[in-house]
This record gives sequence, C-alpha cells and structure tokens, in this order.
Amino acid sequence: MGGFFSPPLGAARPLVCLLACLLACWLAALEARAQALPLDERGKVGFAAVVRADSLQAGLLYAHAKSWLQRRGYQLAEADSVAGRLVAAHAFGVYDRGYLTKRLHGKVHYRLTVEVKNGRYRSQFTDFSFAYHQPDRNALPQPTGKTKPLEDATAPGWQKLWETHRQDTALTVTTLAEELKTAMLAVPKPVAPAPRGTDW
Repeated sequence: MGGFFSPPLGAARPLVCLLACLLACWLAALEARAQALPLDERGKVGFAAVVRADSLQAGLLYAHAKSWLQRRGYQLAEADSVAGRLVAAHAFGVYDRGYLTKRLHGKVHYRLTVEVKNGRYRSQFTDFSFAYHQPDRNALPQPTGKTKPLEDATAPGWQKLWETHRQDTALTVTTLAEELKTAMLAVPKPVAPAPRGTDW
C-alpha cells in the first residue's frame, strides 16, 4: 500500500521516557555546574574564612585590615575598633568578550566584613549582586539600574556568559582573600634603638 507507517502509541512511550530522562539529567548537570559557588545558611553566595595570626594582637590586625580596605578603595560602612569589626562595600567589573576587545557587561557588588581577635581574624564576603551596564550614545558603559543576585544560577539567553561571571567572581574573591591575608599577617619591623652617645 505504500502508506506512511505509524508505530503503535504504546511503542513510542519508552522513547519518550528515555528522552525525558536524558533531558532531566542534562538539566541537573547544568544546574550543578552552574551552582559551583558556596552558599551560606541564608542560601546566598558567601565566602568565609578564619585565619590564624598567632603573634599578632587584635589592635594591630584591625589597623592592618582598615589600611588594606582603604588602599583598595573600599567604602567603609562600619569601623568599630572596640569590637574589632570592619564592614565595607566594593565592586569589580565583569566583561563580555567581544570580537576585538572585551567590554564591561556589568559590575559585581559585594560586602566584606573583617572581624579581629588576638591571634586570628575572620573575613566574610557576602551580599553579591550583578548590576547590568549598557553602553550610552558615547559607547561608555553605564549602569541600567537592573540587578541580579549571584546565587541565581540561570540566565536564559546568556547562560554561558553568566557562568563566566560567576567563575570570575570566585577567582576574584580568592585573590582578594589572599591579598588581605598577606596584609593582615605582615609583621611590623622592630624599631632599631638609637645609637648611644649621639646628639639627636
């Protein structure tokens, strides 16, 4: 008869189930890969560390932290030397790699809290959000006012770029934490005593 062959409805069910399972596995793998950033107890992206500084007193650690934050251009929101606590805000750019050059796609804003005690300090990077930027008529990137929390693992239409921004965030925070550690653990040089018998 040469007509179109259509398999019975029951025969197509295993194929549909197989495709549905494969799709579910693929989506789960994508979600797991995208959600590689650490989450705190609130379900928000956060990086925390307690670092030992055996020979350093809280006052010196506080001074080191405040100096580093100011040198790096952080905006201090809280500076409590009695409680040994500093809270500051900052942002860094993330980029869209174009054909010829990379261009600013937005900035990742975050908060850094540093708390000090004798012989140790704790750093916490929290409250991450991505702020979109778009070029103005002079081709200069400007904030649009739209933001996206970093813990949101999906970005329909630009998923790969979003994953890159999230990976760049992890790398940047790791670098900043190491820079802070170097500054915090710097041991002050002893002051040389003045030579005896000299007129100062």
